[in-house]
Amino acid sequence: MLASLLGSMLAMLVIATVPNVAAAGEDQGDPAGYIEICKTFEAGSPSYTGTFTYNIYEGSAAEYSYIVNPENLYKTVSITAVQGGPQVCTAPIGVPDTGDYTVDEVQQPWFSTASITATQGDPGTVETDDTAGEAIVDVPASAVPGDDSNTATVQYTNDPVTGVVEVCKTAAANSSSLTGTYTFDITSLDDGVNSFSTTASATISSPGGTGCSGPITVPAGTIQTVEPGTTYVTDITATSIDPSWAWSWTDPEPDSIDQLVSSDYGDGTATENVLAGDTTDQTVVTYTDALSTVKLCKQWIGGDAPSTVFPFALTSSGPLGPNAVSSTVGLQAGQCQIVGTVRTGTQVNITEGITPGTKVAAIKVNPTTDSEGGSLIVPGSESLPNRTVSVIAGPGETDVTYYDAPADPGTLKICVTPTTTPAVTPGTAAFTVNGSTTPIDVNLSSTSVQCTIDDETTFAYDSPVTIVGGTLVSPDAFSGTPTVVPSSVEVYDGWPPALTATNQNSLSASTAGSATVLMSEGIITEVTFTVDPPTLAVDPPVTVSQPVSTVGPITVAPVITPVVTDTGQPTVSNPITTSNKVTIGVSAKVRKLEKQLVSIKSQIKTLEHKLTLKNLSPALRAADRRKLTADRALERKLNRELKL
Repeated sequence: MLASLLGSMLAMLVIATVPNVAAAGEDQGDPAGYIEICKTFEAGSPSYTGTFTYNIYEGSAAEYSYIVNPENLYKTVSITAVQGGPQVCTAPIGVPDTGDYTVDEVQQPWFSTASITATQGDPGTVETDDTAGEAIVDVPASAVPGDDSNTATVQYTNDPVTGVVEVCKTAAANSSSLTGTYTFDITSLDDGVNSFSTTASATISSPGGTGCSGPITVPAGTIQTVEPGTTYVTDITATSIDPSWAWSWTDPEPDSIDQLVSSDYGDGTATENVLAGDTTDQTVVTYTDALSTVKLCKQWIGGDAPSTVFPFALTSSGPLGPNAVSSTVGLQAGQCQIVGTVRTGTQVNITEGITPGTKVAAIKVNPTTDSEGGSLIVPGSESLPNRTVSVIAGPGETDVTYYDAPADPGTLKICVTPTTTPAVTPGTAAFTVNGSTTPIDVNLSSTSVQCTIDDETTFAYDSPVTIVGGTLVSPDAFSGTPTVVPSSVEVYDGWPPALTATNQNSLSASTAGSATVLMSEGIITEVTFTVDPPTLAVDPPVTVSQPVSTVGPITVAPVITPVVTDTGQPTVSNPITTSNKVTIGVSAKVRKLEKQLVSIKSQIKTLEHKLTLKNLSPALRAADRRKLTADRALERKLNRELKL
């Protein structure tokens, strides 16, 4: 009870004696007195400029414990001084009251307070704490308001505080090409250190070796090291010897302290702490660099692997240094090949070439992320229909594996647009496919598109098929450019499988009477030609004069000469050449049947894949088999109807 009462009385006494402290920077009218702060920054090496900050409190730290409370702060000022340069002072700082004021120098690791003195005003009243950078000064009253001739001046003398850093460079065992001299930028990050930066260099003279810069003196505190232009840093460490360590038989190896604050391998940047002292306390920063090995592999899924050699084209881009890869590679299923040893961060672009009858089912990259957690696959670059991916080479080995699978063949359909006036009615246009000796005949019509589906022959997905039109009965002739539907090669992709356009044009080459097309997967590729006779030559009207007066001139119509064959007989008919191909006029019914056929083939493909799954229940498997049998029967029915 007594202790509580005494405490309350003491608190009341302190509160009662607290002067009226103005808010920081508040205008109090004419000052009662003035304080001036002067700075001398002693010379040192390395040389740098420092900005020193001071907080001014009204009152004595010894008398009033409330000094540390920010609410009692009167003013904050700063002084910038050069090592070994002249004394620098603030302008006289007006204060609202006379008496004790505390000047507190904000401490930083890059300097120490050597001494504090009072050179004007009342020198006998200054009390100092050099370690804390604190001075208590008695501010005398001005002779008259606004007179600063009686200013109390506090003189600070500071020494630079330095530490030592050493930067080392080491290369991984698989990175023999990473030899030579490497440079590093070093900058102080502490508040107040102005414009301090230096460089270090480290030389690796042998493959897998290590090189160090040697000791470099820097302002003590926090620094940043940067290996400019690099993206193949795989590790950064920063350590110093524990100053409390002492050798003993039980502890013969120095204890180390981790001085690494942060690091970014991507741009070779790190932040480290540097202790005040000499080489016995130095911070050793070690950058480890490694090249990335890029390996390309080929795998096959879906039955026995073919012996085909799958072609690949590769390009690369990235920072200077080892960044080249093989431009072309050929792999069989189950094979792998190192395509390049490059700087980490190099972008490698891979495209698998066309192998008819196959498609890319999956692309896997291992590891999936780099050391910073970012994806190694360039966003938006992976495309299974286009057989391409771009990866960023990560530390160590980056494996890219292409999984290929068989693709369903496609069906060819040849069409001819309505012919303005066929030379022979009924007539046909004969086409050969891939040099076949058996032509495919397509009727000529003046009213509708005529087509023939070659359903007896299918063609491998993405394979080139060349269609050449035969000689037509004069004056009929092929004209214009053939058209292809779909315009881009399409392939089943994803799950459930859906037709997806690739970046390949279906029409790869053409003349008016020929076309080379690339086949889409599992659907009809329709090629349409135009057959039109050229404009007929018409004789101009002939005017005949009459020997006697008549009503007027007589106009004679032009004469059109019929085409004469080799037999000397006018051509009046052209028997239709028969073949084993189905020739139809394209009507709404035919197009409906074709759409149904495409849909049912897609359903069959989905069911066939589903039945390969091992975790399918017996009941579902039986139901899917029945559905598959029914769909195949419907497919055969649709094909028969399209032949009619």
